[in-house]
Amino acid sequence: MVKEEKYRQLYTQIKSVAEGESDSIAVMANMAAMVHECFGFWWTGFYRVVDKELVLGPFQGPLACMHIGYGRGVCGTAWKEHRTLVVPDVEQFPGHIACSSESRSEIVVPVVQNDVVCAVLDIDSRELSTFDAVDAEWLEKIAALLPALPSPEREIYLAAGCFWGAEKYLKLIEGVTFTEVGFANGNTDNPTYKEVYTDQTGYAETVHLRYNSSVVSLRFLIEMYFKAIDPTSLNKQGEDEGTRYRTGIYYVDSADRAIIDEVMAAEAKKYGLPLQVEVEPLRNFYPADEYHQDYLDKNPNGYCHLPVALFELAKKAKDIVRQ
Repeated sequence: MVKEEKYRQLYTQIKSVAEGESDSIAVMANMAAMVHECFGFWWTGFYRVVDKELVLGPFQGPLACMHIGYGRGVCGTAWKEHRTLVVPDVEQFPGHIACSSESRSEIVVPVVQNDVVCAVLDIDSRELSTFDAVDAEWLEKIAALLPALPSPEREIYLAAGCFWGAEKYLKLIEGVTFTEVGFANGNTDNPTYKEVYTDQTGYAETVHLRYNSSVVSLRFLIEMYFKAIDPTSLNKQGEDEGTRYRTGIYYVDSADRAIIDEVMAAEAKKYGLPLQVEVEPLRNFYPADEYHQDYLDKNPNGYCHLPVALFELAKKAKDIVRQ
């Protein structure tokens, strides 16, 4: 039987087993066993994204590495780059992690749910050049059958003056997966930009961002946020002045408050003046018109109160200590 036909039958069998099952670990266990038995691979299994690393999950085969860092080895690189890696010779892969000298070729398929990598399916062979595009295509389909895994994606809302520059700055930080500009914690429904501009609505220009907490921590994001604001300035950032330009950190998870307060306390020690950064639970948020979304990407020469050097800093910033 040709490989593609074996995969087609295997996919149907795994789909039947996984259908209606909500326990992702249980499905991972059966999935690894069925793939392993069907093809007789040397090692077949999963690594789950837990905090800042990949942690060994259900597998078939000999002893394996239990922890793999972000961007390390084939598995960590597939996680970082959000793409399937087919490696004909693992010895030629830069930074290869040799859990066993018997592994010669490898394929790693990231399990992507809601645009976030939650796990990887890792398969090793004792032979060189075992895997190809057929394996990649079908293993990606099989990985997609997994039920929802715990997502490392979280969100926070940051007001940092004019949201055009703030969005561009924050979206450049590694681990930030989504940004959207809008208006937060005001007193009216569905405000327009013109209404907010009057300073009569109580809203602050704010960037809503989602981030992969397995790549970047909330603490690091807040520390980076402080590099882009004058935290002692009330209702004014750069040349922009008004309550709509106030600084603020608005959270949706009460557990985040302790981390925010710790960073605030550390920043306060750097200044001889009290900080003017508002810290509150998010009460409401309304996205701005499409015209304002990714404004500086659409208008590279558009107005921005932040210096270009900050964007370069954001591009290079990595939460290395916490990975």
